[in-house]
Amino acid sequence: RVAGFDAEVVQLQPRDQLRYGYRVWNENKTGMLVKLQTLDVDGHVLEQSAFSELQLDAPVSMGKLEKMMANTEGYKVERPEMVNTTAAAEGWEIKSPAPGFNPVSCFKRPQTSAEGSGNGANAAGGSTMQWIFSDGIASVSLFVEAFDRSRHGSEGLMLQGATRMLTRRMGSWWLTVVGEAPLATLVTFANGIERTKTAPK
Repeated sequence: RVAGFDAEVVQLQPRDQLRYGYRVWNENKTGMLVKLQTLDVDGHVLEQSAFSELQLDAPVSMGKLEKMMANTEGYKVERPEMVNTTAAAEGWEIKSPAPGFNPVSCFKRPQTSAEGSGNGANAAGGSTMQWIFSDGIASVSLFVEAFDRSRHGSEGLMLQGATRMLTRRMGSWWLTVVGEAPLATLVTFANGIERTKTAPK
């Protein structure tokens, strides 16, 4: 039982070391997800989320909800310009992506003048590419941008719950790989991405 409701538990067990397992609780009558655990390759819980209180079929006023969401007082609102593109058009490819992960989308975000004020911005094209891969459950994003000594620190790895982030310099480029996947998966992507040509201006 979760939050007072009967639930069915399903465990998803990976067949390799390149993805996490999951334990999922679904409310019996509606199928609604009420609890989720992310498990590492040894079956230990990395991250968990669950309802502590839940009311199903509660009346919801869409107008009231939209009004609440529109209230941005106290928040800074940013609307980044995302342009659809392809990795090939930007001059990148991956010869050996992590098995089971397929490309799902690719975007380019123009660099602001503040971001482009450091070293290397003009040489690398002045934008950040985000290339997204998924195995149908988890996703991994590769961010490629101009290396800027004033903004980019040392190479390394950061961990937060089930999320891993790997950063690496590649000549005049800076690579960031982020995803809810084991470190081996991120390393596979980082080692596989290659520059193929100079991207068009």
